[in-house]
Amino acid sequence: MEPFKPYHIVHIDIARLQETELEPGNHYVIFYYNNIPLGHTYLPDNHSLQDCYTDIFEAIYPALSHYAAQSPIPIGPDTKENFINGNQVQLLELLRLSCFNPAALEQNTISVVVCTRNRPEAIAVCIEKILNCPDKDFEIIVVDNAPDNNLTREAVQRFPNVKYVLEPRKGLDIARNTGARHASGSIIAYTDDDVSVTVDWIEQLRTCFNDPMTMAVTGLVLPSSLDYESQYLFEKNWGFNKGYVPKVFDHNYFKIHYNYGMPVWEIGAGANMAFRSQVFQFAGGFDERLDVGASGCSGDSEMWHRIIAEGWTCRYFPHLVVHHQHRKTKEELSKQLFAYMRGHVSAILVQYEKYGHPGDRRRVYRSLPQYYLSKVWSTFRKGKFNELQDIFNEIDGAFSGWKFYLNNKLPAGTKRKFTSLYEPANFKAGNLVSIIIPCYNHAHYLSEAIESVLNQEYPHVEVIVVDDGSTDDTASICKKYPSVKYLRTERVGLSAARNFGVKNCEGQYVIFLDADDFLTTNAISTHIEHLLYSPISVFISGAHQRINEHRAPLPPAEALTKWGHCYDALLQGNYIAMEGSVMYRRELFHAFAFDTTITACEDYDLNLRIARYFFTFTHQKIVAVYRIHTQNMSANTQMMLQQVLKVLEKQIPFLRTPHEQDCYEKGVQNWQHYYSQKTSG
Repeated sequence: MEPFKPYHIVHIDIARLQETELEPGNHYVIFYYNNIPLGHTYLPDNHSLQDCYTDIFEAIYPALSHYAAQSPIPIGPDTKENFINGNQVQLLELLRLSCFNPAALEQNTISVVVCTRNRPEAIAVCIEKILNCPDKDFEIIVVDNAPDNNLTREAVQRFPNVKYVLEPRKGLDIARNTGARHASGSIIAYTDDDVSVTVDWIEQLRTCFNDPMTMAVTGLVLPSSLDYESQYLFEKNWGFNKGYVPKVFDHNYFKIHYNYGMPVWEIGAGANMAFRSQVFQFAGGFDERLDVGASGCSGDSEMWHRIIAEGWTCRYFPHLVVHHQHRKTKEELSKQLFAYMRGHVSAILVQYEKYGHPGDRRRVYRSLPQYYLSKVWSTFRKGKFNELQDIFNEIDGAFSGWKFYLNNKLPAGTKRKFTSLYEPANFKAGNLVSIIIPCYNHAHYLSEAIESVLNQEYPHVEVIVVDDGSTDDTASICKKYPSVKYLRTERVGLSAARNFGVKNCEGQYVIFLDADDFLTTNAISTHIEHLLYSPISVFISGAHQRINEHRAPLPPAEALTKWGHCYDALLQGNYIAMEGSVMYRRELFHAFAFDTTITACEDYDLNLRIARYFFTFTHQKIVAVYRIHTQNMSANTQMMLQQVLKVLEKQIPFLRTPHEQDCYEKGVQNWQHYYSQKTSG
């Protein structure tokens, strides 16, 4: 048997393929276009790039097919033939027109958490790589996990802007949870101390959370080196590389795999992952039973399972790249694979414990044994007896994980209590409805708004007044009502005040009522009546009555009935019209919030984004009264037109079909016509 020869790792832009010469030796070549990875191939010694154009094309073809779907130039037989013959012009033009980095649509703050134990040299290199990113708007938190000495603390102290946190309890998921508690960012990214991030990692990370349903992302993990046979074997057979095509793991993915168990390990690797910070509030932290030294690992995949099971989305982005230092010895690799299988089996059983999905139990007790029986038999038949040791090592790990779970399972009846937004609302008598009233110098109207809530037919209400820096009697008005929760902000604006209110509410349902408006006495009971009729809807909206500042009625707005996927209808116009007429399911605000960069029409923007994904219901019964007076923001027609067009423009990246594009264009025309009439009138 020939001794193993190292593989040199080479990164090549496809545009420079013809001019690149490889040095003698084995090569692991990753191909890019403008820093976007497209694929890789192994080139043995004495093979030039020009000799392997067919293999190279096959390696990058899945990514090409993905990007070609966004290009006016299709992939045809001539594309491959031209490429193999050394003519890459057509392929490069295809990539130029389609392969691009998305822009960040949200203004997220980023915290990078690196958990480490007794590796001071490695953590110093890891920190240096992160700090080399030109985007400097982030924080780094190093969690020193049960160290044997102070060397890691001393290494981190060389970097004055890096936050050091000591976690005395041993365990990776314990350290991850500690990092999340100390993080201040809206996005919490995780990498490992044996990882080097690419120079654009932070910049690319910002682009990964444009979809509000996305709660977790992972990225491409490439090897730092393949100098040892164990590194080569790991990358070839078990590596973290999940491919070069973006992937979505959402509710549909959950439904497809429900009966056989979601293969959540396909999502990515903990060495390159990130979460919205609110996921730790509604889904909980990493399960600390699934730790190195405990079950083995897989705390990350169990977390991804939880996110998808509860109706949210995980995404894999190959343009988010890091390099991982694989284990150098076969002994280390053997321990690693044992731990992986131990953690893998115990994680699946933990998933079953929490949700009771039959596929998870079936995977452990049927699919996995069948897989290894088939693998052992195939290995025997092919005479590859040298591979049996690794297979039995994995089987030992799986048995160990099963025994670990049996000794550490929680008592019966501990399934997570949740309702996915894709599941019907389970309204129960006594459910609390929170009414959030932002107020700025509208004390003269505030009492009527508060009393309209307190006098509801439905009695289980919570009133929260968010005083946004008022200089009038807003605070003293609130003191007259002992049950009202009074919160104060300092001129943060309407959207931020509403967001602050929802963060401090306790209800299962939420209504946002402006201080100069009020509800009808049957508003909440009317919404509940329609919610029971359409429990799959994530918000219920109704009609409203308009009055002037003297309480005289004004001509009514047109009342419509809409049900189902109403995104296309909302694109054409805001038929909801009044935010106080909407009752939301509270779970929505784990992913959605009012956009604080918009000075008007922020409710229209929020409802568009929600309707993009979920069923909604609009009925014709009057539930609120909208007061029109000289201080209304809507009186400034020029500003309102600018803002509503800005809201529609935000939807352009999410228009998926020609029909939606047509609805968007009609919406622009409708709003221009509407405000031109108001101006001329």
